[in-house]
Amino acid sequence: MASISLDTTLRDLYAKEGREDHDVILCYAVPTAEVQMAPGIPLSKKFIYQSPLCPTTDSSTLAREFLKLVSVNSSRLRQYQHDAYAVFQRLDPTQRPNLSFVTKPADIEITPGYKFATVNPMDCLAPLPQLVPPEGHYEVLSKCRLALSGLLTPNTVLIDTVLSPARLQVAGAVDTDAEHMLGVVAARPLPFVVKLPQSLSGQGTFPVRTASDRTRALVLLGRETRRMLNAVTPENAHLKPCCLVLQDMLPGEAVALSLFVTRSGTAVFNACCGQLVDAHGAWGGGLIDYAAQDVLAASYAGLASRLACYVRSLGYWGPMGADIMTDGEGRQLVVDMNVRETGSHPLGVLRGHFQRRGLNVALTLFALMIRGTRDEFKAAFEEEVGDGSLVVNAWVHMRDGKTSMMTITLGAEDKDVLDRFVGRVNEWKAVKTNWGQHN
Repeated sequence: MASISLDTTLRDLYAKEGREDHDVILCYAVPTAEVQMAPGIPLSKKFIYQSPLCPTTDSSTLAREFLKLVSVNSSRLRQYQHDAYAVFQRLDPTQRPNLSFVTKPADIEITPGYKFATVNPMDCLAPLPQLVPPEGHYEVLSKCRLALSGLLTPNTVLIDTVLSPARLQVAGAVDTDAEHMLGVVAARPLPFVVKLPQSLSGQGTFPVRTASDRTRALVLLGRETRRMLNAVTPENAHLKPCCLVLQDMLPGEAVALSLFVTRSGTAVFNACCGQLVDAHGAWGGGLIDYAAQDVLAASYAGLASRLACYVRSLGYWGPMGADIMTDGEGRQLVVDMNVRETGSHPLGVLRGHFQRRGLNVALTLFALMIRGTRDEFKAAFEEEVGDGSLVVNAWVHMRDGKTSMMTITLGAEDKDVLDRFVGRVNEWKAVKTNWGQHN
C-alpha cells in the first residue's frame, strides 16, 4: 500500500519566508457554544460562539467531532491515539506531524520559543504563547467585522446591541434589546440571510426564503440573541460579540477559496472548491475539479491578495478560507470568511496524489457518521484504500464500538464515477443527510 504524499504541508507553508518550522504548534481544538465537551476544556466566556443549529447536545459526540476528528483528544486517550496514528500512518513519513495528546491546556508543556496556532481563540488557550493575537484572530473571524472590512460583500445590515454591559444588567434590558433586534428580522422583506457573528459550519446561518423560514429562524434567534446579550461583559464588549447580520440572498452557489497567508501578507493559493451544504445550511464537505484549478487561481488572484491584506492587518497569518459568490455584474463578493485551516484545505494539497492516479475530481465528506468500525469500512473499500482513491482524513470510533465518525476524501476520473463512489459510501451512513449530494 503506497504512502500518501502531499503537495505541501503546513510546516512547509509556515516556513515559506524563512521562519523556523519547528516553533509552530498546531492546536486543533474547536470551541463549542454551550456544551462543555470535556472537564479540562471549559466554555469560553470572553471569546463566545454560537451554534443554535448544532445537531447534537451530547458532549461525547461533540468531543469526538470537535476534538478527535481534528486530532486533539480529551479523556479516553488510548483508542483515540490509535485512531489518530492509524490515519497519519498513510502519510509519507517525512510529512507526518509530531502528535501530542493532552487532556487539558494545563497539561501542555511549552518549549521556549514555540508558539500556538489555533483554529479559533478559546479562553483556556489564550494564556499560552500565541502565533496570532487571540483578539485579532477573533475579530477577523467575526461576520460583523467582515461587513465593516471594506471588502465587497452582499448588501448587509448589522443589528447591534445599543446597551453597555452595565446597562444590560438592568432588569428587563435584555428582553427589550432582544425584541428590538429581532423586530428588524421580523420586518425585513423576503428573501434574506441571517447570520450570527461567531459560528462554525453553518450552525449560525439562517436562509430565510419563506414566512415559515422566518418563523423558525425567529424562534431559534430569540433564544440565541438573549444568550448573546447575557454573555456581553466589560472584557469582551469591544469585540462586538453580540449582533445579527442580515444579508441579501444571492442566486447561485458560493465557492470555497482556500489560501495560506504568509507572515508578510502574501496570499498562496491552495484550492477553489464547490461546497456540500445540507437543507439547513450546514457544511458537509467540498468538491474540487483539478483541471480547473489554475484558471480559478488566476481568476481569484486579486481578491486573494485583498483578503490576505485584510486578515494580516488584524495580526493573522496562516491558513484561511473564504466563501465567494459572483453577482450579476461579475463582482466577486465575500459571503463568509473562515480564518483558520478549513475542511476544504486537504483537497488542495492532495492534488498531485490524485492526478498522478488519473483522478481528476475529488470530494471530501466531513464528520460523516457511519455504522461500522474502521476495519469493517476499510475491508469494504479495500481496493479503493489500496489504490489511493479513498483517503481517510480523520477517524474516531464512537462510544458504542459499533459506529464511527469519519472525514474522508474520494477521488475519481470524472463526476459520474464520483457520484457512484459517493453512493456506495452513503450506504454506510448512520445518520441520513443530504451531505454528499452536489450539483
